[in-house]
Amino acid sequence: MEWTITAIGINHQTAPVEVRELFFCTPKEGKLEELSFLSNLRGVKEIVLLSTCNRVEIYALTEGQEIAFELLEEFLKLKLGKADESLKRYFFVKRGREAVEHILSIPCGLSSMVLGENQITSQFKEAFELARRHQTLGKVLERLYQRALKTAKRVRSETAVSKTPVSVSYIAVVLAKNIFGFLEGCKVLVVGAGETAELTALYLKREKAQIFVTNRTFERAVSLARKIGGSVIDWNRYKEFLKEVDIAIFSTSSQSYLITAEELSKLFKKKHTPTVFIDISVPRNVDPKIADLEGVFLFNIDDLREIAEKNLQTRKEEAKKGWLIVKEETEKFLRWFESLERDRLIKELNSLVEKLKEYSLSEGETPKEILDKFTKRFMYPLYKVLKSHPQLLDRFVKELKEVTQKVEKK
Repeated sequence: MEWTITAIGINHQTAPVEVRELFFCTPKEGKLEELSFLSNLRGVKEIVLLSTCNRVEIYALTEGQEIAFELLEEFLKLKLGKADESLKRYFFVKRGREAVEHILSIPCGLSSMVLGENQITSQFKEAFELARRHQTLGKVLERLYQRALKTAKRVRSETAVSKTPVSVSYIAVVLAKNIFGFLEGCKVLVVGAGETAELTALYLKREKAQIFVTNRTFERAVSLARKIGGSVIDWNRYKEFLKEVDIAIFSTSSQSYLITAEELSKLFKKKHTPTVFIDISVPRNVDPKIADLEGVFLFNIDDLREIAEKNLQTRKEEAKKGWLIVKEETEKFLRWFESLERDRLIKELNSLVEKLKEYSLSEGETPKEILDKFTKRFMYPLYKVLKSHPQLLDRFVKELKEVTQKVEKK
């Protein structure tokens, strides 16, 4: 029976979040239970389960191609209690070359929602580590895993698919860094404590900036400040505090300007150092007229999105190079896998020939009878295959002639 590499799954490209969440596998204990169940299914030799917020995918070495559909059926039953036909359409089933190419692309970030993102690499590693610890990872998927990590390393070093920022929060920080040359020690006021503000603050923390947080709800400001090792500024005095900072990042849900050009003009009368304002709010939090003030630089959400869009286009171009690397590495892996399959078949052939010899010896009375029985039994399946492949038949006859000639010379 031929062994097949199989990839089955659901991801952000095939299904909306309300469908994906039905199949999410909870960390460790839950994944282990599901991995154990799937590994014991008929025809499954090796298996890995990858579950993230954007994808739930099964990678397996299966006995024949049809096992893939049985595996999908059983996974649906495991998660839903039944194989819901209406949900099957959200799943992809890839086998052979297509499956290998897909698996190799995952840790590269080429199939991620955020093209080129790095987080998926660690999630991919965790999935294979779990399979290894619980002995559902064998020779083939282990080799595929190592090839995938090598592919990811090549893609990141030989292309710029991960090097241009596409997150608005990250671009805000990069922009500020480009203006000042560095952010370490720079005083930054983050106005807001929502998701975008928090993400921005975390990027600033990496750059070792001195971070101050303010928010209408004091408790939320305190919570964010604790996460990032920053300080809290009371909402009632943040405008006054603007005089002391190098960078101010606004990210709130306010429906009106939180700072006007008139207010800032009065506050900055005696300030002689530049201040960068980055407004990533919709509606805008900062009066656009402040850009006319001396020493003030203002960037809004559209400025950042324009940069993000340009960077995304760059990533898409770089991703094309990345896919060429994936295809190269797919060929290398398949050459190894096919040689493994050839070795297995040759071993099986030798074993079958030995059995035929034993049967023929036990049934024949004279050497001629033994040879006749063995020859007929051995040649019949060979004829069946070769008669439909003329080129192979021609090659086989030539090889047999060479063997015959060598025997005749002895």
